[in-house]
Formats: sequence, C-alpha cells, structure tokens
Amino acid sequence: MNARILVVDDEPDIRVLLKDILEDEGYVVDVAEHARAANEIRRVADPDLVLLDIWMPDVDGVTLLKQWKSSGNDHCPVVMMSGHGTVETAVEATRYGAIDFVEKPLSMAKLLSTVKSALSSAEETRQDERARREEPVGNSRIVQALKQRMLDLRESNQTVFFTGHSGSGRRIWAEFLCETRGGMDVFDNQQPIRSLIPLKRNLYIEEVCELEPQQQSALYDAILVTNRDSNFRFIVSSNSSHDELMANDQVDPRLARMWLDAIVIPSLDEHIEDIPELLEYYVNWYSDHEQLPYRHFNVAAQNLLRNHRWSGDISELKQFIRAILSNSDAEVIELDEIEQTLHALGAEPETDAANRIQITIDMDMDLREAREAFEREYLSRHLELSGHNMAELARRVGQERTHLYRKLKSLGLQTKKQ
Repeated sequence: MNARILVVDDEPDIRVLLKDILEDEGYVVDVAEHARAANEIRRVADPDLVLLDIWMPDVDGVTLLKQWKSSGNDHCPVVMMSGHGTVETAVEATRYGAIDFVEKPLSMAKLLSTVKSALSSAEETRQDERARREEPVGNSRIVQALKQRMLDLRESNQTVFFTGHSGSGRRIWAEFLCETRGGMDVFDNQQPIRSLIPLKRNLYIEEVCELEPQQQSALYDAILVTNRDSNFRFIVSSNSSHDELMANDQVDPRLARMWLDAIVIPSLDEHIEDIPELLEYYVNWYSDHEQLPYRHFNVAAQNLLRNHRWSGDISELKQFIRAILSNSDAEVIELDEIEQTLHALGAEPETDAANRIQITIDMDMDLREAREAFEREYLSRHLELSGHNMAELARRVGQERTHLYRKLKSLGLQTKKQ
C-alpha cells in the first residue's frame, strides 16, 4: 500500500506543487490550508507522514505539532517546513516531536530524500515494536479458538472487552488483536479520554476499575457515539467478571453491563498442555531481547513444570524462565535447579536496605492523592538509582518511555539532574 502524506501549508501554490510532485512519486496526498483543516483530515484519515509549515495564520505549525504530540499517543512522523527557518526554530520543533526540518524555497531532491528517510525511519520503528511484541503462544484447542476469534475481529473497529486473571496475558492478546490495524497505545489514567477522541490509534485500557467516574462516563459515551467514525478501537480489560463488575459500586453499571459479551482470556491452568511451547518461546524471547543464555528444558523438566501450580499465571511462568536463564550458562536445565528456582521465587525475598523506601501516607488523603504520593516517592527513588537515565528507568519500572515522561511531568519530577 502506498504511503499517505498530509501537506499542511497556507500557500496554495505550495500545496498544489507538493501534491503534484508527491503523487508523481506514487504517494497518496491530502492537503490542508490551516490547522483546523489538518485536524479535520486527521480525524478521518491516518497519514503515514505530515509535512507541516511553521508560519501559518491563527495556529502556527509548532503550536499544532505540540497539540498533536502532547497526548503521547500520536506516533505519526512530522517534517517541518519554513521559509524563515532558524536553528532555534528547528531545535524547538524537534524537541516537540518533529523528526526533520526543510527550508523554503524547497529543493525537490532534498524534500523527496527527507520524505523517503522519514517514512523509512517510521517503518523501522514499527518493525522494532513488532519484534519486541510478545505473541500469544499455544496449540491447545482453547488458544487456537481464541486466536481465530481475534482474527475474525481484526478488520472491525468495534470495542472489545476482555476479562481474565491478573497475569493471564490480556495485554498480549490485545496486541495480537491490533497487529494489522496500526498497533495500539496503552491508556494513561492521567489523560482525559475526551482528548483522545476520535482515536488515532487503537487504545488499550488495562483495568476499567481504575478509571475515575468521569473517565468511565467519557469512555461509555465514546464507545457508543463519539468514536463511531474512527478506524480504531478501544480494548477495555478487567480481571473482574461481569457479575463482579456489576456488584462493584465504583464501576459505572452501564459499562459493567458491556462485559456480558467479554472475551475470556484463559488462565494457564486451563491450557497446561501449552507449557512446553511457552517454555521454548520465552527462552528464545529472553535470549533475543535480553541476551540471556539459551538453555534447554528436557522432557522431564517440561513434565515437572506442567504439573506445577502457576498461581501467578503466565506472568509467573515468564518470571521463572527469566530467573533460571540468569542462573547459569549450562545448556541443560536440571530438575534440582528447577526446584531450587521455584522455591526461591516462592519465598519471601530479602531486600537490600538501599533498595527499600518507606513513606508515610496521610489517611486524610483520598485514594488519588495517596496513589500520587506513593508514585512520586517510588519514581523519585528509581530516578536516582538509574542515574536519571530514562531508558534504564523505563526498564526498572516496566513502563514505556512516552508514558513515563508524562507521568514524571504530572508528578512534578525532573528527568535530569539539577
């Protein structure tokens, strides 16, 4: 499929020229003369690249770029254009999310080279994301049936509801569902849902019970009305069943009723026959992505693990695999090593004093204030331990960097040493 490019420029001659040149190169081109028109096009279309003029009436290009990127959920690459460009302007645009900058009068060779490079870079980023994405694994009847159901749902934009135990892999299944529809973002509870509508990318909500009442109401309205014309969907998840959600007075009953048709993500104990395949998959995954040694579970080891009670579901199995790969470089994993590792993971770990924090929560705080107090102390400590390195911080706390930047900002934490 040919890439789609949106050209935003207040000069009609520039719009016509760029449209003609880019279409001659085989691209699909939309044009907009101002920010309002650009937003309207992006509401119904999903460009692969935006060429955005800086100097426009009403809303300038840098301000529009900041609006687009402020959500943390806008992944469309943007190249800025200007006839009065300065180094400072280019640096500012890059800081707010632009990936390149071209000057007017435009050199067509330079422009086409920049477009090709930007699209190639965006594709590489998507490939990296796909490479790190975990896949649902298993040849059991229950897993194959669930895969088929997801495949049947892929080409629609209808909201999908998941229920399943914590650790059962609800997010993995959500990513599998969105694989051919632009991937997905994970919702940050600090962001108003209304600001994301209509969706520009599929949006996964991990736990509906954690949404504030106004967020639940906005989600309900978006599902029924305001997101109907979007190409993208909500995937809304909970570890509670329909009956449990209906009995929970913190959950909007209108939303809870939607879980009548929720897709149930099975617990690991419902498909233990998939454990050998899961072992092989995650040994390879950790070897590829964390450079842990490749080690082999023989038949006796696989049988022992099939009969183990995985109370923490697939998340616990992954934790075990990661731990045992870290134990040794020995190719074969022996039964006694498995038993020792399982025992160690089940025991209460001793924590180094330097790796502990103790905070006091004022009981007069409401739940949101108490949670923010904990998050502030927790992330502040990890910032110090990671040397204010954002990549290391993201690894430590298990969050994507985009969402982590926004979280730190909302908590008033500095990402650089002062």
